[in-house]
Amino acid sequence: MRSASNKSVKWINALDTVLIGKTKGNESKRNKIAAFDLDGTLILTKSGRTFAKDEHDWRWWHPNLPKRIEELHAEGYEIVVFSNQNGLNSEKKIQSFKIKIGNILNQLTTPVFFMAAVAKDKYRKPMTGMWDWFVEHHGESIQKDTSFYVGDAAGRERKPKKDHSCGDRKFAYNIGIPFHTPEEFFLNEPKAAFKWWGFNAKEHPTNLPAFSPPSPSFPASDKNELILCIGYPASGKTSFVKKHLVPKGYIYVNQDELKTRDKCIKACQEALKNQQSVVIDNTNPEIATRQLYINLAQKANVPVRCLYFGQNEDLAQHNNYYRAIHKSNRDLISSIVFRTFKSKFQEPTLKEGFSEIKHVNFVFDGDKSDYEEWKKWWI
Repeated sequence: MRSASNKSVKWINALDTVLIGKTKGNESKRNKIAAFDLDGTLILTKSGRTFAKDEHDWRWWHPNLPKRIEELHAEGYEIVVFSNQNGLNSEKKIQSFKIKIGNILNQLTTPVFFMAAVAKDKYRKPMTGMWDWFVEHHGESIQKDTSFYVGDAAGRERKPKKDHSCGDRKFAYNIGIPFHTPEEFFLNEPKAAFKWWGFNAKEHPTNLPAFSPPSPSFPASDKNELILCIGYPASGKTSFVKKHLVPKGYIYVNQDELKTRDKCIKACQEALKNQQSVVIDNTNPEIATRQLYINLAQKANVPVRCLYFGQNEDLAQHNNYYRAIHKSNRDLISSIVFRTFKSKFQEPTLKEGFSEIKHVNFVFDGDKSDYEEWKKWWI
């Protein structure tokens, strides 16, 4: 291990869900940023495990890495580390992690600014909250074209083990700075093939019709009806229903609001009894659940239409993060909920008793600034 000055890390209490530290010493602000991920980029585990067993279980990704960091600083770069850290859910784990970071940074002769996101919020990569906070408190305008980010989560499907995500590449893209993998940056290897993975909002068509087949009328006739929505959470059901159906007098039934399926059944039954049209805004993945509502409609002698919002889980997960973090009007839905829907899902057919099935295409509904945010990588 090369010698280094015995610098300690000053920890800054500024954000509840981000650990922020910097090595002590006077460092002038610079307008070029050399930014790095931590695990798999600057360091690996000494044990060979995927996750470190303790604060001492680490080694440099490459023996010459500290020297390269020193060269970057000499070239006028400010050194910054942006890391996602899962599992730091106790004070003991946090203190152990801080010791580890101190051990790492004390092996570098250059000043380093360090940030680690510990929650699934706007500070977690590929979201840009850590970078935005750093820029806001930096005190010097940053030249994005000469700055860069290095990370191992790059969407490479290499063997024997593909990258665990494309989050680092997406992070750099969201910021608007050049990106490199550790192999490309430290070993001068050629650019590797990659896939973005997940839902790419920038490629989502903006000219889709709302419906396939073409737009139906609401209601379909003078007679009241029941409309049953089917689709992943965050697939656009509620926004669509509240924009197109509720203003036309449909009774709105939603289990998030009513809390139980029995209450939803009762509300639907009451609306049909009063000869009112009703829309069931739940995920309704399986035939058995849908049949409960269809039976009510058949007893009331009213038609049942299905609004099917498709099976694009990546789109739904993208919307989940966007609305919970950017719009801040919903809680982030657990991935367990999405897996449960997928495991239960049975595609709707006319045999169930639907008079028709309309496929609803997702069309972003918002102003230009919101659309620019929605187009970013959120997961």
